[in-house]
Amino acid sequence: MKRISMIGLVLICMLIVVGMILPVSARGSYICGDADGDDSVTIMDATVIQRELVNLSNEFYNEDAADVNGDGVNILDATSIQRYVAGYSTTYPIGELVIESSPTQPTSPQPTRDPYELPVIPNH
Repeated sequence: MKRISMIGLVLICMLIVVGMILPVSARGSYICGDADGDDSVTIMDATVIQRELVNLSNEFYNEDAADVNGDGVNILDATSIQRYVAGYSTTYPIGELVIESSPTQPTSPQPTRDPYELPVIPNH
């Protein structure tokens, strides 16, 4: 009887731990610009977006992370990532952790910028 009580206690503890972990992972966090899901923003992320835009298959593709400027995934997202990797400044939160908020919380608007604006040369 004591053994059954101990097993029950262990199962309850496991359920509590799983219950605490699941809500965090189910929220949907990602790194802005990390389209290939390797936890870093590299030139491969721009390549994954380009492949997706021409309907070539990718092993992994995160559409939320690929849409860095908030207007849907397009070539401007790949270009923004290329600029970020090259060290140019960007107004988008590329490389930052994004935790999706619940539907009841208001979200802040994404910054917009003119796609034809001249690039800003990074300070060296």
